[in-house]
Amino acid sequence: MIIDASVILKGFFPDSGGKVQAQTLIRDYSLSGVELLAPTLLPYEVANAVVRAAGRGYIEPQMAEEILDIFQELAIPTTGPSLMLVLELARRYERSVCEAAYLALAQEEETQLITGDRQLYDAVGKHLDWVVWIEDYVPEPHRVAA
Repeated sequence: MIIDASVILKGFFPDSGGKVQAQTLIRDYSLSGVELLAPTLLPYEVANAVVRAAGRGYIEPQMAEEILDIFQELAIPTTGPSLMLVLELARRYERSVCEAAYLALAQEEETQLITGDRQLYDAVGKHLDWVVWIEDYVPEPHRVAA
């Protein structure tokens, strides 16, 4: 499953819609073996949003540091999608290159993209059934060891 920065941020920011589902997904990744992948831009998008949130007083500077520490500990694997596919999807859906990178990686990996970015979801969700809104995330049943 491909995860975008908005899901990570919803898991950490206070008063965020989809917070419970984002935290559940992050927990499932950390503890239950749910496989996540993201484009190489993920850490920069997360860091940028955290710095901006702290600069605007939405979160305390100490919290910004804690969020980035925890995010780094998650060690979500990243890779780069095809730039030609990124370009194609950016043009087709009139999205930014950053948004298209998530779409391209999900298409290449033949897996879902889970997003908390309402504008992205609204723009492509009706066309791409593999783009999932974070509030629709349903964890797989946890396996119980015999």
